[in-house]
Amino acid sequence: MAPLSPAKVQVKELGQIALIVKDVQIVSENYWNILGIGSWTFRAWEPPLIHDRRYKGRPAWARESLAVTALGGVGFELCQYIDGESIYKDFIEEHGEGLQHMNFAVDDQDATAEILAKQGFPSIRSGRNGPNGRTGNYIYIEPLHAVWELVERRRGPQAAEPVRQPEPISPAKVQVKAFGQVGIVVKDAQAVAENYWNILGIGPWTIYNWEAPFVYEHMYRGQPAFVKAKIAQARVGAVQLELYQPIEGESVYADFLAERGEGMHHIGCFVDNADETAAEMEMEGFRTVESGRYGNNGAYCCIDIKPLRTLWQFVQRPKTMGVEPVRFPKEMA
Repeated sequence: MAPLSPAKVQVKELGQIALIVKDVQIVSENYWNILGIGSWTFRAWEPPLIHDRRYKGRPAWARESLAVTALGGVGFELCQYIDGESIYKDFIEEHGEGLQHMNFAVDDQDATAEILAKQGFPSIRSGRNGPNGRTGNYIYIEPLHAVWELVERRRGPQAAEPVRQPEPISPAKVQVKAFGQVGIVVKDAQAVAENYWNILGIGPWTIYNWEAPFVYEHMYRGQPAFVKAKIAQARVGAVQLELYQPIEGESVYADFLAERGEGMHHIGCFVDNADETAAEMEMEGFRTVESGRYGNNGAYCCIDIKPLRTLWQFVQRPKTMGVEPVRFPKEMA
């Protein structure tokens, strides 16, 4: 019998993955040219379209620019800070460009935000979109090491029509059609998986010891290397959420934890052949920073594609994992 989460807020699908960037036009063009992701829609995210803004509990004013597209049914958003008080500005100043938040749809944004606030997770920014809509109630949930945005399901027409690009053919050699995974680096994968289950109802989780002999031929920046880690994985609709806990050895995850602490780390997609994908990307000038094999014929390569402002992981799924994971929560008899 499948266990039931005690969470008062239940996330069933991932609606969007978002990056903070300094120039949405340039970065969107890079995604189109390197990974074939697009076409993109551009929006000026500012008054009077966006109103009733609040920032860390007080009224605030801001201007931002967005570029949005969809990938395998999941939204992908590039967010550019322009002016005013904004969590985008805060992120750029603290971390630079990179992955910043995910969102999910709710029936009542204010009611959901109130539930989370009563649990100790107050909104850090909110606002309204158009005359009838509400959007962008961002909740930073520290035990989950991510910013989550609550977006109220649309009940009326959009307030304004966005400007759209034409539909050209991308020149990208590697064409990404769907998100496979979002990765978060954490200090304790088991504890954070339990927090996701108890706070947002995300799970159940499968937890693996990421080490030899299950993981082999591990390479770090072009050299054979030792790695020992723990990973926890759960489905959120069409996307896999992965928690990665570095324990020992050399890895881009350990680097991230040492340099920036816990937080959103990479975007992943599934490919038929990880070696061929890595070779194609290297021909384009993007070298693999970490790779390896796991299970029966599984493989992965991590490529820090600087023009895309985040690390991408290309995963070749194994025929079988070859090991039995720990499951949380355990199925009930």
